Amino acid sequence: MKSDLSVGVRVRLSALGASRCARLANKTGTIVGGSVYANSVSVLFDGNRSRTTIHREYVEVMLPGLDTTRDSTTPTRPASTIAMRK
Repeated sequence: MKSDLSVGVRVRLSALGASRCARLANKTGTIVGGSVYANSVSVLFDGNRSRTTIHREYVEVMLPGLDTTRDSTTPTRPASTIAMRK
């Protein structure tokens, strides 16, 4: 599973990570780099300005279909088909 954790991969906290870091339990983020520690990765959680270094066992890869945070602001229809009200 270590090979799945590469730069650019979307992650969320695993069950172990949520139990150890309760304030990060519902956060998702993107891996932005490695760490000086072999068993840790640097994650930029959504909404944060700086990265967080966290143990590899505390995060799990999100499947693309489960990542609803990225497209939550885009309309479901193109803007040209949305009726404008005056």
